[in-house]
Order: sequence, then structure tokens, then C-alpha cells
Amino acid sequence: MMVTRIAVLGSHNFIERLKHLERELPSIHMDYYIYKSPMEATEIVPTIKPCDAIFFSGSLPYFYSKEAREKLPIPSHYLRQDETAISTTLLSIGFSKSIPISKLSIDLIEPQIVQHVLEDIGRTEEYPFMMKIDPTFDIKEVVNFHENLQRSGESILAVTSIHAVYQKLRENNLSVIRMIDPKGSILKGIEDTKSMALLAKSQSAKIAVGFIQTNEDALISEDLLNKISSSIQASYTKSDKGLYLLYSTQGDVQKAFKNNYLETWLELASSPLKIAFGFGKTVIEATKNAKDALPYTKDNTAYVLTDRKELLGPFPNNQKKVHLKTNEPKIAKLSKVTTLSPANVSKIMQFSRSHTSVEFTAYDLEVYLQVSRRTTERILKKLVDNGYARVTGEEMTYQQGRPRAIYELNFPTYL
Repeated sequence: MMVTRIAVLGSHNFIERLKHLERELPSIHMDYYIYKSPMEATEIVPTIKPCDAIFFSGSLPYFYSKEAREKLPIPSHYLRQDETAISTTLLSIGFSKSIPISKLSIDLIEPQIVQHVLEDIGRTEEYPFMMKIDPTFDIKEVVNFHENLQRSGESILAVTSIHAVYQKLRENNLSVIRMIDPKGSILKGIEDTKSMALLAKSQSAKIAVGFIQTNEDALISEDLLNKISSSIQASYTKSDKGLYLLYSTQGDVQKAFKNNYLETWLELASSPLKIAFGFGKTVIEATKNAKDALPYTKDNTAYVLTDRKELLGPFPNNQKKVHLKTNEPKIAKLSKVTTLSPANVSKIMQFSRSHTSVEFTAYDLEVYLQVSRRTTERILKKLVDNGYARVTGEEMTYQQGRPRAIYELNFPTYL
């Protein structure tokens, strides 16, 4: 059974609850990252180890980490606070505490949800005190909102969506409960995150066909063709004079453009190149899209026509170059411990970000780094010996010979 790996960011209380639900999610492996305040999500996201997707326990950490999230090559999702959460919380208060709705103070993202729930159950004669929260709020303001209402006697119980607010109100000896996240909503949120991860992988696996065109009297060297094809896991054939055909996948081509491989190809070429890629569910569809994209190209430019007929380009002009900071303290520490150069550490991190699976073989890394097998194995040994990678299994791809070890990195690669 294929397992989807999901990083979960949440409060200690949420994480502990989720751990009790693990047995109901047999096809999902979860790695947990705990924060005391949702604002900490911004710093946590870059420290996440390789995974297939990220799940946030609420909208606040999701929105706070927007900038960091959008740099990731994997999808992310969050637990939405909906009518089910409000209804469950109000029902619990009604049964266990018998407190009138008008004596409650509630902080939440969308106050109108409470109104909808009360309208649905025909209780529109009274409403709780409500405070709308968003990523610009100050936790002290939310604490003061609840505290002032209780001190004045206007409310009896505070209901909060924020763990840090709950802790502070408890410290101030005020009556407070957490908003209840229903079990069904949590499980659905995790399953939806898994679906997003699988969809992202299936999109990456779509067929990509590429055309490389040169002047009629010019040829592309076999060495350059091998470098281009290996960088996108492609096979190639020579078509008409000055025209070469590549067969790859959408994910590999997208990574090549994202990591700026195109500029390297153009620099190594002895004459101007025109490059066009087409994406599709079949080879026929992808080939047609590549042919349709080719007329748009000019010397040393590339275009992509997707299966949705979206023309992307011209590359490399609209492609921002990604730089990994070699002066990042965590990279410097890893480099020192393993004696690997900062450049090699950065390349390994970039490999992890671009690889479609958390697991990989020495051959996968060798092809990406474009180094010898011996060099690759030395790098992996240093990582494994120092706990930055581990062997998770082995695969037997041939009837003879020794099995290939399967590796998994054990350090944050989203810095």
C-alpha cells in the first residue's frame, strides 16, 4: 500500500488529539510540528522535512505562513472552521454547562457562521459576543476582549479558536473552553490533503513532448543532448534536419524551468536553440501541443503549451532564478558535520524539493547531481553516518545483481 506523508502543524492539544486518530488513517504517515502561537508557523514551515503535503490545524497558521508556503513544491491545506465546528461547540456547552448563548464570548474567523447556525435552529432571539480575528490581529486584543466581558459580568464563558488565548485566559483564572474541532472534520481535512498530494503527483506524471530546433545546417552535440535529456529524465530522437524530439513528464519539465536548467542548455549550445514543450494525457496530445508552441519560439527561447491550452513563456526571461543561501546556519552546520561542501548540501536540498517522492535511490541522486556513482555513494554515506539520511528499504529492479538501497532524507529541505 502506497503511503502518503503529511506534515501537520498545530497546537500541542490538536496534535495529541490527532495522534489518537492515526489508526483511522492507515494509508497516511504524519509528521508533527507543534507551535505555541499560530504566528510561529512562518518559522516552522522552512524546517519541515521532506513530505508529500502539509496540513495546518487552522486558517491562522495557514495564512501567517503564506510567503513560506508558496515557495514549497508541495500542496498545503488547512482545517476550516465551519458550521459543524460551531454547532458541535454550542451543543456541548448547552448539554454540559447550560449557559445561555447571550452569555458567551467567541473569537472566530467568520462570525457570520454563528448567525447561520442560530438561524438554522431557530434561535435568533439571542447572540453571543463575537470578535472577528484575522492574521493582522494581536493576541492581547483577543485576550482583552474576553477578559473585559467576563470581568464586567456581561459574559460567563469564553470560547476561543486560538491555543495561546486559551492558555492566557486560564492563567488569568477566567472561564474558557476551546472551539471543538469535530473528529469527522479533522479526518476529512487530512483525507483532502492526501487527495491534493496525489493529484499533484498525477499532474507531474503527465506526458511531456519537447522539440529542440536549430538552424538547418547546425547540429546539437550528443553530449548536450545527453545532458538535456538526463536533466529531465527524457529519451530523445532526431527528427527532421535540425529538429530533435524529447519525451519526458510534465513534472520533470516544470522542475527544469523552475530550477533554471534552460539557461545552462543555451549556454552549452554552439548555435541558437528554439525549444517548445507540450503537455498532455497522451503522447499524441502532448506532441500536438509541442508543435503548436514551436512557432512562437525565437532564438534561445522556450515556450510550453499545457493540456489546458495555456501558453507559457517565453522562458527563460519570465523565470526567476532560485538561489539557495549557503550562509544559512542550518546548512552551515550540516556542511560542517558531514564535511560536505555548502554547494553540495544546497544541491541535495534542491533535489529533495524537486523529487516527486520522499524516498529515492542513489541513482536518482546521481542523475540529478550529474556526478559519478562513487561520488554519490560517498555523499549518501556521510549523510547516513551523521543521521541526516536513513535507509528505508531496498528495491530489486533486475533479476541479477544486488538490490538498490532506498533512502530518505532526515533534515529540513525547505529552507
